Amino acid sequence: MHIFVLIKQVPETDKVKMDPETGTMVRSGLESIVNPLDLYAIEEALVLKERHGAHITVLSMGPPDAERALRESLAMGCDSAILLTDRAFAGSDTWATSRVLAAAIRRAGDVDIILAGERATDGDTGQVGPAVAAWLDIPVLTYVSSLEIEAEPLSTTTAAHGAPLSENTPTAITSASSPVAVPKTIRVRRLTEEGYQVLQARPPCLVTVVKEIASPRLPTLRGKKFARSAEVVRWGAGDLDLDPASTGLAGSPTRVTKIFYPKVARNGQRIVAADEAGIETAIGHIMTLFEKKGLLDKASAGDRAFAPSVPLATASFSSSAPEHSSVAQGAAGQESDTADTPTKPEFWILAERRAGGLDVVSFELLARARALADSRGALLAAVVPTSSLSEEDAGALIAHGADRVLALEHPFLRDFLCETWAAVLYKLVRERQPEVFLAAATTTGRTLMPYLAAKLGTGLTADCTELAIEEGTGLLLQTRPAIGGNIMATIKTARHKPQMATVRPHSMQPLSPDTGRRGAVIRLAGGPFAGEASEPPVRILALERNTEDFENLEGARIVVSGGRGLKKADNFKLIRELACTLGAVVGASREVVDRGWISYPHQVGLSGKTISPEIYLCAGISGAIQHLAGIRTAKTVISINTDPDAPIHAVADLAIVGDLFDILPRLTARLRQGATHGLPHEHPWPSSDGLAPASPAAARSVDEEVTGSSKEARS
Repeated sequence: MHIFVLIKQVPETDKVKMDPETGTMVRSGLESIVNPLDLYAIEEALVLKERHGAHITVLSMGPPDAERALRESLAMGCDSAILLTDRAFAGSDTWATSRVLAAAIRRAGDVDIILAGERATDGDTGQVGPAVAAWLDIPVLTYVSSLEIEAEPLSTTTAAHGAPLSENTPTAITSASSPVAVPKTIRVRRLTEEGYQVLQARPPCLVTVVKEIASPRLPTLRGKKFARSAEVVRWGAGDLDLDPASTGLAGSPTRVTKIFYPKVARNGQRIVAADEAGIETAIGHIMTLFEKKGLLDKASAGDRAFAPSVPLATASFSSSAPEHSSVAQGAAGQESDTADTPTKPEFWILAERRAGGLDVVSFELLARARALADSRGALLAAVVPTSSLSEEDAGALIAHGADRVLALEHPFLRDFLCETWAAVLYKLVRERQPEVFLAAATTTGRTLMPYLAAKLGTGLTADCTELAIEEGTGLLLQTRPAIGGNIMATIKTARHKPQMATVRPHSMQPLSPDTGRRGAVIRLAGGPFAGEASEPPVRILALERNTEDFENLEGARIVVSGGRGLKKADNFKLIRELACTLGAVVGASREVVDRGWISYPHQVGLSGKTISPEIYLCAGISGAIQHLAGIRTAKTVISINTDPDAPIHAVADLAIVGDLFDILPRLTARLRQGATHGLPHEHPWPSSDGLAPASPAAARSVDEEVTGSSKEARS
């Protein structure tokens, strides 16, 4: 079995400078480390090697000094290393980087599994892994928290795989002689906003991992000795048969056009809660903030729910037939654009569904794209891959701003599988040629869009917080945080179409529904898998929506987080009790997750979840830069920490210098008193269909409908 691990060398500090002319990072003079999440990928590769026998090749692209990161990987137990280094590679965006990495893997020979960290701490895009899989035309499994393989019996071979590697493969990669296995299937547990997908794939495939998968080991003395003398193979553009003009900055579809440094401090109110009067003042101010947000009003529990959609009469047709569409009936005399208006450009958003209904991020995207489309004189289409789109859901999309709904309907499209969705979307993009294509920066959007962008040969900007149309050119200006949120970069895709971006969830409010809007609903049945006997390369075995100790941080309106200041795991009950009273979800800092006080799905920050809640209340968290990057777009931040100089206080709207053990129990008790006056006990964020959150029984029924029998599938 041959395992590749993709690693990146990243700056150890957050004090990074950018070149204002090229928009690339200035790396000179910076201390660098192996990207932390890549260490978890290395560890998983080593575990597979111990269980089944394998040869592990670690691969990186970077300047010559990136060799240090590769030697660190060899010291941990990897067998061989390749460094892709060439001045022609400098300034590569994720599209160009993934192309070079894929070319190197092809040259190296047969591969069974490619492992990588889910994202890098400097760019925080998560795009390279899916894009490499697209270049290699293999399945991609992202956000993986556990991995198992079913392998053929062990055999001894002098290569890294049951079959010979390429004749061009250096002897440094093929010289090891050890028992190896050939994997038949790969089974993973994938973290999503709803819980976990259990997936099965046939190798070769690429897997990106989250830190929940393993705990990285330290290098051994024997490993360090091996790493000092081992050969690190170096390849440049010529070795990979790549035209230097098509790599690096010159070959990158995206370009940074502006860099600016955001204001970190919010200049919020500070309260010292060192005595009884101070504690009461602090609690009173928190209650006032909750009241302003509507959290103490009984009606607020449904204030974000969406109005009923407009009933539609729709007509189905195959993608090979001429286009037909139905029009949603709205207010008398109101005009609408339909599929018979080909002269205007199209802007697309990807509509996502959860548990059978539309997710709120779909309506947020429509709100953001509506203004963009209007300024460009374009039609706005909501694209929905699904097994069957209901009239109510189609009407809701139109009521919230869509001019068209493009429903891609096929049984294989019911649940998200990257390769299947990408295949039908690739075909549709080629046929209709949209000018802009947006998706939410969810686990779906951050997996699908880089895979699709690589297939389409266009650029992609991740996790945007601002979008605008540039005057004169009509190009999409895409602004996103980078380097832990310390730098904001505005990016353009000037020469490639469509212009693609993912947008941070909950960074914009949905528009109020207009039930009088009119729009076309176009149903496209029979994607590339219709009529084919073979199934997609990845299968869903189970959907685990009600797992213990899991929270949907990205979809939360209120998050209550705890950190090291809680002192021990048992004290997390103070956070849970407050969250339960508020109808909030529980978050945590990286340090307490690393200590095992709470599970990884709760982690907030660059190596955890990036969130945008209405209120973020944190207690006992000092505010490391990686944590602050995860909450930068939170609407209101409340911090509780005894240290008056804690960095978290500088970004808080309400900074309370006080003891969480004095404040949290009393705040919870005060809120419980308010419950008799209408404080909601359910999660105030709406469910995917805009109604009340689904019950556990309802969620289980969805699992059983997908898997046949969720109990048997999970056992």
